[in-house]
Amino acid sequence: MSTSHLKIWQSPGPEPVAARIAIAGDFLPAGRLEFPPNSSWRGMANRLAGHFEDVDTSFVNLEACIDADGLNSRTLIGLGQIVSARPGSLNYLRGIRADTVGIANNHSYDYGDHGVARTKAALARNEMVSLGAGALLADPADHFIWQGPGSVRVGFWAAAKAASDAATLHRRGLEPATLARAEQALGVMKSGGASFYMALLHAGCMRASRPEPEDLRLMESLAAAGFNVVAASHSHRIAGFKRLSGGRNENAFCFFGLGSIVSGYVNGQLEREGLVVVAGLSAEGKLVSLEVRPVLLDATGFGACPSPQDGAMILNRFRALTAELSDGSYERQFYREVSQGLGRLYLRDAHAAFVSAGLRGLARKTVRLRMRHMKRLLHKVAG
Repeated sequence: MSTSHLKIWQSPGPEPVAARIAIAGDFLPAGRLEFPPNSSWRGMANRLAGHFEDVDTSFVNLEACIDADGLNSRTLIGLGQIVSARPGSLNYLRGIRADTVGIANNHSYDYGDHGVARTKAALARNEMVSLGAGALLADPADHFIWQGPGSVRVGFWAAAKAASDAATLHRRGLEPATLARAEQALGVMKSGGASFYMALLHAGCMRASRPEPEDLRLMESLAAAGFNVVAASHSHRIAGFKRLSGGRNENAFCFFGLGSIVSGYVNGQLEREGLVVVAGLSAEGKLVSLEVRPVLLDATGFGACPSPQDGAMILNRFRALTAELSDGSYERQFYREVSQGLGRLYLRDAHAAFVSAGLRGLARKTVRLRMRHMKRLLHKVAG
């Protein structure tokens, strides 16, 4: 095992580990990815083999539509990208033992309902379970229970907060990241025999290494409700973690930014860092250990196990961001991060919306200037 792995919790007893479950951030198999000569998706996954060789199953976020050829994409409201990938890219996920894939994110509906259906079908053909998109709000909360050795039963739930395609009673969409839906998912998974629960949320803010305060409160509420591990990805940056005790959990952990394992849209060095969280469970499904394994995306856009020096740098940043969560200074730092160039960013966004769809696009962009965006502008002015 690499010396760069960081163990953040260990049970006091000598109970052996019967199964290891990994949860990772964004798999974005599009954009400016580069394949070395004679390489393949499965071969590129081998760069992370050291992090997954002892893992029994993985839970990741797929941030792209799969097999979207011939489908019409939606019109962008501002800056951004329409993201799609070929079915062969899923061989990467097979290489890191991803049996469960979250598709609750802001790119799931880039090609509408048909794009979601094709993505789910492609994952099913590869014997992977997709979670978090394509259902009505009237349907039961989307979930999956993984059956491991002994009495290990792990419940997985994927949901989105940083996206505009949430399901309603009459329109299929993304599983909403709310406490009510989380409690419903927990109830169904508990009835199905699960005793350990993981939630992967599409939450956070681009260009921010700290969580938005309302996202932090939401994730803590999910942990208090019964999830053992709650993790977020969307910012494409790593963030710190918090351990919570009490409530319905003896121990619960929130990871506020996992970064990426693969991305063809890297914007700066901080977006080259990622984290893989690995939970070790006993034969009874109880948490025995929890550790963090650093990931570094190189010039190809693919993640790899970093050198000891680079791994130490990533983990030191993780420790520093965790310390800010503990002393409360993260909030001031968050608003400082997101306020840098905020006005210029929204002007660029509005211009792109107008160029793309005229006054109608500009109007849609204005409607999406939500209250929390106004809070960021207020913090920028008030300091």
